[in-house]
Amino acid sequence: MSHPQEQAPAVSPDVPVVDLRPPSARPFVGVWVPSVVTVIGTGLAVFGLSWWISRAPDGGAHLGVVVAVASAVSLLSVLLLAGVIDSADRRRTVITLLLVLVAPLAVLLYLFGLSPNGTIALLAAGLCYVLVYSLQQIYMAAVENIGADLAPASWPPARTALLTQIHPQVARVIAPLAAGALLAYGSLRWVSLAALVCTLLALAAVPLLGRAVAAAERTGGSGASGATGGNPLTLLRGVWRDAAGSVRLIRSHPELVFLVFFGALGNLIVFPFYSVLPAFNAEYHISTTAQATLYSTASSAYGVGMLVGCLILVRIPPPADARASLRLASIAFALILAVLLATTIAPWPATVVVAMAATGGLFSILVAVGGAVWLRLTPAAIRVRVFSLRRLTVFSTIPLGSMLMGIGGSVIGYRVFIRGMVVFTLIALAVVWTQYRRAVSTRSSTV
Repeated sequence: MSHPQEQAPAVSPDVPVVDLRPPSARPFVGVWVPSVVTVIGTGLAVFGLSWWISRAPDGGAHLGVVVAVASAVSLLSVLLLAGVIDSADRRRTVITLLLVLVAPLAVLLYLFGLSPNGTIALLAAGLCYVLVYSLQQIYMAAVENIGADLAPASWPPARTALLTQIHPQVARVIAPLAAGALLAYGSLRWVSLAALVCTLLALAAVPLLGRAVAAAERTGGSGASGATGGNPLTLLRGVWRDAAGSVRLIRSHPELVFLVFFGALGNLIVFPFYSVLPAFNAEYHISTTAQATLYSTASSAYGVGMLVGCLILVRIPPPADARASLRLASIAFALILAVLLATTIAPWPATVVVAMAATGGLFSILVAVGGAVWLRLTPAAIRVRVFSLRRLTVFSTIPLGSMLMGIGGSVIGYRVFIRGMVVFTLIALAVVWTQYRRAVSTRSSTV
C-alpha cells in the first residue's frame, strides 16, 4: 500500500503525462466486469428502496427528499475522499467499500418485510438509501479512475469515457427487469437478497484482480495527494488545495466551464424525473401490479436506450472538434427535454417506456461527449480530484431537482410541475450556450 505523505506537493494541471496505458483490454475487462456486477447489486437495492418508499403515504415527497439527501451526501463523500482515492492502495479501497456495502444490504432483508407506514421504518429505509447510493458513487469514482488507467492506449477518449461510466446504465437494464420480476412474484426480500449476492460475488472476485489493479497502480501514477493525513485539519487543507487546483484547471478551459453548467442543468431534471418515476406512474390510476410492471419496464427501457446509444457511439465516435461536439450534446439535451414534455401531455402509460428509451439513447451522447472532453483535458495524476469537483458541481442540482420534483409534484401534480421545469431548463440551456460561444470568441481573439 502506498502511504501518502502529509506534505506531498500538489500536482500541477500543466504537468505533461506520458501515456503508459496497456495495449491489451484484458486488465480493463478484469476490473470492469466485477464492478458492473457490484453496481447491478446497488441498482437492485435502490430500485427496491424507491418502490418501497413510494408505497408510503405521500411517498413521492418522501422519495424526493431521500434522493436529495443521498445525492448531497454522496457528492460530499466523494469530494472529501478524492485525494485518498487518487493515491491509496486500490485493491484495498475496493475491498473496504464492498465490505461496508454489505451492511445496509443485509438490513434490507429485514426492512423489506415491514410496512412502509411507520416513521422508524421510513427513516431506516432513507438511511439505507443514503448509504447504498453514497457507497456506490465512491466505488464508481475509484473504478472509473482504475478503468481510465487500464483502458488500452489505442482506445479513443469517447470509448474510454463511455465504458468507465456505463455501469449505472447496465444496471438500469438488468436491475429493473430482475427486481420487477421479483416484485411480480410478490417479494421485495428477494430483491434485497439478489443485491447482497451481487456484492458478495464482486467481493469474492477481488483476489482475482491482483494483476489488473497492480497494473493500474503502475500506469496511473498514484501517489500524489494533497488531501490525506491523520489530522482532520490537514485533511481539510488538502481538500481545499485540491479543489483550488481543480478550479484553476476548469476555468482555464471554456469547454469544461460549459460542461459544468450543462451537466448541472441535465441533472436538474433527468435524474430527478427517473427517481420519482414510481410516483409519476401513479397518476395513470392503474393497479399496483401494473405500476410495478410499468416502473421496471420503463427503467429497463432507459438502460437499453443508453446501451444502444453507447454501441452506436463506439462505432461512430462524436466529432473531435470541441464546439461541434458540445453543439451535438446541446441538441441531444434539447431533444430530451422535448421528450419529457411530450410524456407529461400524452395520457398513455406506454408513452413512459418509449420516452425513457429515447432519453437513455440521447443521454448517452451527453456522457460520451462530456466524458471525452474531461478525459482529454485532465491529467491522470489528479483525475479523481478534478472529477470529484466536477461531481460536486454537476451533480449538485440532483438534490435540488429531486426535492422540488418530489414535493412540487405531490402538491400540484407531477405532469404540471415537470412542464414548468422543462421550460425553465430550455431557457437556461440557451443562456449557457450563448455564454460558452462568447467565451470561445474571447479566447480566439486573444490568441
